[in-house]
Amino acid sequence: MKKVAGQIQQKAGTQAERELLQNALYTFTKTTGIAAHVLKAEPKLPAGEADAVLEITQGRHKARYLVEIKRTVPAGAVGHIVAQLQRFNKPAMLMTRYVTPPMAERLRELNTAFIDTAGNAYLNAPPIFIYVTGRKPADTKEGLRRVKVFRPTGLQVVFALLCRPELIEAPYREIATAANVALGTVGWVMDDLKRLSYLVERGKRGRRVLHAHKLLDAWVTAYAQQLRPKLYVGRFRAQTTDWWKTVHWHEVGAFLGGEAAAARLTGYLKPETTTIYVAKDLDTFLITHRLKRDQTGDVEVLKAFWQFDYPWNHPELAPPLLVYADLLATAADRTIETGKMIYEQYLAGLIRQD
Repeated sequence: MKKVAGQIQQKAGTQAERELLQNALYTFTKTTGIAAHVLKAEPKLPAGEADAVLEITQGRHKARYLVEIKRTVPAGAVGHIVAQLQRFNKPAMLMTRYVTPPMAERLRELNTAFIDTAGNAYLNAPPIFIYVTGRKPADTKEGLRRVKVFRPTGLQVVFALLCRPELIEAPYREIATAANVALGTVGWVMDDLKRLSYLVERGKRGRRVLHAHKLLDAWVTAYAQQLRPKLYVGRFRAQTTDWWKTVHWHEVGAFLGGEAAAARLTGYLKPETTTIYVAKDLDTFLITHRLKRDQTGDVEVLKAFWQFDYPWNHPELAPPLLVYADLLATAADRTIETGKMIYEQYLAGLIRQD
């Protein structure tokens, strides 16, 4: 165990990440009898984004993975995790505290490697194959601790900062208006971001966001679990399937999101669900477009939560970060692939690697 801990030098930066990595590898080796160790160097590591480089050894066979460490993984975040690992364009795995049996099965279906601290694991690197599921985590209060910045109103502030990076230098009142939150919310969000090393105060040189790619991934993971359910109005059914194609969204106080927005941006996806964010006059919107409540309907309506114009040529669409998050929340192969396209075309350029 000391040997593993001594090799955790280059990527897993925080104490929590180092402890999780150490515990997961110790339990993995104890459960499977297969050796696993962290490499000290990986010269071709893409953009320094991975938390560690792991080598699995079984007899004469070796498999190498880039590792993404996440303390917790909400059920709705599986699609995002898969898309995030695919960005490495190399074999990659998720390492986390606990993977439930349903989540383990979904990750296996998506051929996504994982190891958790309870001893559950999935690796498919022929001839090495491991699938362990159903092991319970040790009793811990770690999963109960929450950071306020990833609660609903905090997520609204982070969303505004990610979509409009220039706001980081703006007065708190301007940030609060853009995020549609109370002025006091901005203060504790900024404090949390500094405590989590996502923000630095540079005196006269102002504020700066650090590790924006990590912050974006954390936002997407938390959005599906924390904020989206509070925005959800319900499912509806329209009189015709393609009704949304002729609506002038920016004129009716609403935005097209999810699969329909992705279809317009990429021309790649045939929407199965039409996601709409309504900013005002919800009842009028539903009546005008003859949307009838139906739990099995193909239209989902949510409340728009931001109050800023996104700087692009698609005013009828929700900002691309939100389109991306909606796509990955479904964890379907077709939406994960489309989400990757959205990320590469509209989000990667906004994120400065540190």
